Amino acid sequence: MTDQIVHSVLGPKEVRQLQEVYERARAVKAKYPECHLASKAAKKLIDAFEAVMQPGETALLDETWLSEAEPQGHA
Repeated sequence: MTDQIVHSVLGPKEVRQLQEVYERARAVKAKYPECHLASKAAKKLIDAFEAVMQPGETALLDETWLSEAEPQGHA
């Protein structure tokens, strides 16, 4: 995700949470071998965070799902 998109859609608390998820995914990937399920899941998360949008490409930001979410506990 680019910084412009992140900061225009999310607040500082959400940005910190996403940074924590990214850092923990990197820690998991470093801890386990590539063939481990946790490492594969961490790699997918890291790849999603590091994906770079091409100029002119727009992000599909459908926020409806977020307003309908019913979070429980701490994710």
